[in-house]
Amino acid sequence: MDYKHIDEYTKIYEDHKMLLENLSKSLEEFKDHQEELNKLEKYYYSEEFMKDYEASNKGEIPDDIIQGILTEDAIYDLLGDNYFMAKDLLNLANDIIQDK
Repeated sequence: MDYKHIDEYTKIYEDHKMLLENLSKSLEEFKDHQEELNKLEKYYYSEEFMKDYEASNKGEIPDDIIQGILTEDAIYDLLGDNYFMAKDLLNLANDIIQDK
């Protein structure tokens, strides 16, 4: 009898187990960092951000200060990416649960 299929299924098992371990670690980090992202979002919608944005555009901020977030799109795009990632995770969870 041919038992080569067991090798294939073993590989699927081992690959998926590794993916779950990695995803679990990444998801925990992602979940833990949401509070920091909320802090960034509050800054983005604040008067302080607008003042910093204007100062950056006027060249008033020293060059040794990284100003990459002082654009109209950087933080906005990150917040959108975070939202769509959450939707993707929700859809995946629904697919996994409803498939059973």
